[in-house]
Amino acid sequence: MSRIPGVLALVSLLPALAAAQPAADRTASEEAAPAEAAQAAPDAAREQAAQHFQSGVSLMQNDNWEAALLEFERSLELFPTRNALFNLGMCQKALFRYVVATETFERFLELYREVPEAAPQIQAVNDAMQELRGLRASISVDVNVAGAEIRIDDLPIGTAPLIDPIAVDPGRRTVEAHLDGYGGAPQIVTVTSGETAVVHVVLTEIARIGRVRVEANVPGAEVWVDDALLGAVPYRGELAEGEHTIEVRAAGYEAQAQTVAVATGDERIVTVSLVRPGGADPAWFWSMVGVASAATVATAALGAVVLVKDDEYSTDPDRTPEARDEGERLMLATDVCLGVAVAAAVAGVILAFTTNWSDEEAAAAESGVELAPAVGASGDGAGLFLLGRF
Repeated sequence: MSRIPGVLALVSLLPALAAAQPAADRTASEEAAPAEAAQAAPDAAREQAAQHFQSGVSLMQNDNWEAALLEFERSLELFPTRNALFNLGMCQKALFRYVVATETFERFLELYREVPEAAPQIQAVNDAMQELRGLRASISVDVNVAGAEIRIDDLPIGTAPLIDPIAVDPGRRTVEAHLDGYGGAPQIVTVTSGETAVVHVVLTEIARIGRVRVEANVPGAEVWVDDALLGAVPYRGELAEGEHTIEVRAAGYEAQAQTVAVATGDERIVTVSLVRPGGADPAWFWSMVGVASAATVATAALGAVVLVKDDEYSTDPDRTPEARDEGERLMLATDVCLGVAVAAAVAGVILAFTTNWSDEEAAAAESGVELAPAVGASGDGAGLFLLGRF
């Protein structure tokens, strides 16, 4: 029957290993690891371990190394023995798993180096490890970003920078590095026994971008982000991760600003309700202007009539009490209209400085007319200036 090279020493040991498997009349201290000898295993577990061990030996004799490996692993779980651990390492070696076989043999030497009964096995382990040193390969991994997790064949092996090369089994190996905020393609490298391959992994920073959607109760209102005009509502766009100041502006309304934290891959919805600023409605000012104007015209008209009537009354030799009473009524009406005109004018001057002119200014800007209240240089007059652009 043929055997895989490198395990002939194991084959010669099989009868002895089978005989050395723990039986019901053997003590735990004869077969268990020194650290585990103080723990008495239940008889049922020891019997199951013995059964799995025997099955593993039979499978090894038929070159079924994969199945034998599983039997020895199970035997070790139930009741650890040096024979099962030794056979496990030999199965791993026969399956070309040189790195893990080396780790198993190193564990075997650590546990049983001082056990006299293990001398034949220790010699076989030393010979196997000598052979494994020439069969293994290694990979030296260089990553351009410190702190990245390095994986070989999807198994984490450490973080960058790695000082020493990593031992691997010969063949095609997949090397990759992972770090939050960075991306990089995995690299596939083929290594042979005794070779040290050098792999350079380049990670590039991933743009941290989120999205924002701005809505407001005034269609077409301007959207300013960090003092830069980006568009009008409804607005939707991308922003770098972090905090941003989003401000919505519209003519005739008070600007509203919010500080928004944007996360990568997320979308923030910002809803803004614009309100008109405080101050009187311009309609009140224009109403006072209209009242003052009408009262002024009425005062002038009535005053003229009063003067005429007074002149007629003074020069008419046939004047009557009725004409005098009519003149007095006209004078009273004139005084009332004058009072209304003065009151409306005063109210208009006050409203000129307390009215919200935002809408008026916006309309004036569109039509080329500028409207602004003003006070005379001497402080004795007030009014509105209308400036036109042609």
